[in-house]
Amino acid sequence: MPIVARPRLLIALLACTLANVVQADEPTPKPTPKIETVSNTVKLDLQISGVEHGWKIEIKPANPGSRFKPVVRQVTQAQGDPVQLGQIAIDARSLSADRDCALAIVLTDPEGSSQTFKRSVRLLPQPDAETVPELSKTFYLRTSSVAIKDTPRRRPN
Repeated sequence: MPIVARPRLLIALLACTLANVVQADEPTPKPTPKIETVSNTVKLDLQISGVEHGWKIEIKPANPGSRFKPVVRQVTQAQGDPVQLGQIAIDARSLSADRDCALAIVLTDPEGSSQTFKRSVRLLPQPDAETVPELSKTFYLRTSSVAIKDTPRRRPN
């Protein structure tokens, strides 16, 4: 190679090296992790002691990994104790790997004070994306107002 051609070759090699350095400085897009969700139709049967006419029952997700539309029911008639609200169907999705769906059941009395009960349901695995399994669950709840309404026991002498 003649001496004159060497600087051109050197400049070409440096240009290729600088082009690679500039490309390496650009941030590479990170792959987004694929979160597999599990969907189930959960039919809840709530049996609650200590509620009367005018109480409001709200069922909502208890953590960000559980997704469903909140459900609100009003107790219209207190027929016996425990009060049964009938079956409540929710379309629940879980984003966690263990298929856990956490529920917050908030009972609000007519005066406005509320009590929160947290329960969880393990959703069934989905065989495929089109099939949505159905799950039934019964929860028995007892409000703290039951303790207030009870008559005190007689003390032994």
